[in-house]
Amino acid sequence: MSDRAYIGIGSNLGDRIGRCQEAIRAVAEIAEVTVIRASSLYETAPVPPASGGWFVNGVVSVRTELTPGALLFELQRIEQRMDRAAERARGVDRSIDLDLLLMGSQIMEQPDLILPHPRLHQRRFVLIPLCELDPDLRHPVFGVTMRQLLDRLDDPSPVRLLAPAVRPV
Repeated sequence: MSDRAYIGIGSNLGDRIGRCQEAIRAVAEIAEVTVIRASSLYETAPVPPASGGWFVNGVVSVRTELTPGALLFELQRIEQRMDRAAERARGVDRSIDLDLLLMGSQIMEQPDLILPHPRLHQRRFVLIPLCELDPDLRHPVFGVTMRQLLDRLDDPSPVRLLAPAVRPV
């Protein structure tokens, strides 16, 4: 059975836009993954502040036959190939960051994977591109749409459109 998954993409080092576009191409090359659509790219302040400066962020929606763990493994392989530092702490600069945000209506909590992403509903830089792709998508825990989460969000962080989405991916 195929699931629709949403993957957050971000970079704050080097050619940030180029790295995000490269990551989208790499996701499209994963066996048993079909990219449906990629959001526009947005420039966002790092949370918490990072020395590498502002991030470029976006979201890609895919269909996949993979399990959440197998998809996460493939995303981490892409990060490694793209020189992502092994340290995964918050506030650390990233050449590329790939986060599995949602996978169908699955809810899971494992040491290395929590679905939906535990801070998705608190991040303007995730909700804006998610709303661009699917504003009526429901959060499997809260039962409200991404648009409703964005509308109630108390996060003053600036999120600026940087590169409009190009279709098809």
